[in-house]
Amino acid sequence: MPVALALSVFVLVGALGRAQDPPPPPDPGGQPGVDVQARGPVHEAFAQPSDLQPAPGPVVTKQPPEPIEELPPDQKPEGDNVQWIPGYWAWDDGTQNFMWISGCWRDVPPGRRWLPGHWQPVDGGWVWVAGFWAPNELTQVQYLPTPPPTLDQGPSAPPPDANSIYAPGCWVYVTNRYFWRPGHWIPYQANWVWTPPCYQWTPSGSIFIDGYWDYPLDQRGLLFAPAYIDPRVFGGGGRPYVPQQVVATDFLLGALFVRSAARHYYFGDYFEPRFGKLGFVAWPDYHPVKGAYDPTFAYYHHQHAGDARWEPALRNLYKERLNGTIPRPPHSLVNQNEALRAIGANKTAENFVHKDVNLTHAQNVTALVPLNEIAKHRVTNLAPIGGAKAVGVPARALKLEQINMEAIQREQKAATVMREAAQQRRAAEAQVFTGGKVPIQHTDAPHMINLPRPPAPVAALRPPQRTAPPVVVVPKHEERPIPKFEPPHPVAPPMHPVAPPKKK
Repeated sequence: MPVALALSVFVLVGALGRAQDPPPPPDPGGQPGVDVQARGPVHEAFAQPSDLQPAPGPVVTKQPPEPIEELPPDQKPEGDNVQWIPGYWAWDDGTQNFMWISGCWRDVPPGRRWLPGHWQPVDGGWVWVAGFWAPNELTQVQYLPTPPPTLDQGPSAPPPDANSIYAPGCWVYVTNRYFWRPGHWIPYQANWVWTPPCYQWTPSGSIFIDGYWDYPLDQRGLLFAPAYIDPRVFGGGGRPYVPQQVVATDFLLGALFVRSAARHYYFGDYFEPRFGKLGFVAWPDYHPVKGAYDPTFAYYHHQHAGDARWEPALRNLYKERLNGTIPRPPHSLVNQNEALRAIGANKTAENFVHKDVNLTHAQNVTALVPLNEIAKHRVTNLAPIGGAKAVGVPARALKLEQINMEAIQREQKAATVMREAAQQRRAAEAQVFTGGKVPIQHTDAPHMINLPRPPAPVAALRPPQRTAPPVVVVPKHEERPIPKFEPPHPVAPPMHPVAPPKKK
C-alpha cells in the first residue's frame, strides 16, 4: 500500500474510531435542511443502463460540495452480502444545483466490488466520472483508446427459443488492437439479470467492464430517495444524514427512464414531452441496439411472458401519463403526502386510474415508502397491472433485519475507505490526462493505473442462500476491419490546479 494511502486510511479509521456516540434518531416529521424528492437519478450502484459507446457527460461550471456526513439506517435487507454503498452529489439541470443521491443497501453482485465515481475538474468546470462494479481481484485498471462504433445491428438470427435474451456484440481490446465479439443469445434465468459488457468513459480513457450476472431490481436491496440537502447542515462533522424514504419497487418499474447523455437511469415524473427533447427515454422503449431491449427490462419481459396483457398495460401506463390521462406522479415527498390526503378525502384511493391499467390511485402516487413501513409494502413487480389474477409472480414482502451501532459504524468505515479509494483513482487519472497521455485513436497504446485494494467486505450474517449464477459462454472474438470514425475530443485539464478534497 502506498505511504500516502496508508496515512490517509489511518486518519480516516482513526477519526471514525473516535466517533463512538450513536447518531440522533431521524426526525419522523422530516429532517431540517432536507427536501426529499420522489424523482431523480437512480444510484449508479443500484442500476446503470446498458450503453455500448462511452462518452463524457456535461461539464458543470459549479464546483460540487464536499460529500455530506451520511450514515446507513439501522435496518437492512436480509441477504448473503448486503453492503452499504455511500451517496454522492449529482447535477440537476432543472434547479441548476446539486442533488444528493442517497446511499443504498445493495446485495452485491457475485464476484464484484463497487468502485465509486467522482467529480473530476476539467477545463471549464467539473465532469462526473461514473462508478462501476469491478471484479474483486482488480487492482490495476487499463485505460483504453475510444472503441470503434459498434457493428451490432441487432440479432442476425432468430432466438433459439422464446426464452432467450439477446446480448449485443462489442469490441474487445487484445494486445494492441480491437477485435469484435459478436452478439449472442443467453437463456433467461429466473432471479438473474445478465449485465452485458460495456465501456465506462473517463477523462483518461475508456475502461472495459466485462459482462456479469446481477440480481433483478426487486432483489438488489433498498434504493433510497434523492434529496436537496443543505451541505452546511450535514457537513463538517455536524448532524449525520440518515436516509429514511425508500423508492417502492413497483413504482420504480412503472416510472423508469434512461437518459443516454448522462448514462443514468432516472425514476419518477419525466413524462412531459420536454423531457423527451432532453434525451429521456421511457424504459420499455430504450434499445441499446436495434431489436434488443435494455437487459434489465428484458428480464421482466420474460418473467411476465405468461401474461400477454402485462407489457401492453405497462406501456399504456407510460403513454397515458405522458398524455395526462393518468395523473403524473408527485415530484417530492411533500407532494406525495398531499396527493394521498386528497384521494383519501375523495375516497378514490382504491379506484383504478385507467380501464386498461390495473393500478389504483393510491399506487399511482406512492413513489416513496418510509423505511419502518417498507416490510409491509407488497412487492408484485406490477404483476397485476394487466388485470391478470395469476401470472406466476406472487406478491412478497421485503425482509429486513435490525443492525446495531457497531454494525453501522463498520459499514460507515467501509464506505469512507471506499470513497478514499475513489479519490486515489481520481488523482491517478488526473496525472494521465494532465500529462497529455490519454489514448484517443484506436491505435494508441493504453495506460495502466494501479488501484488500492478496498477494505474486506463486511462478513455475511448467514451462509449463502442463493444458487450460483449460470456460466455464460461468449463467442470468440473476430478480426474485423475498424470503421473510420472520429473519436470524441478528450476534455482538457483544468487551467489551474484544484486542491484535493479535505481528509475527514
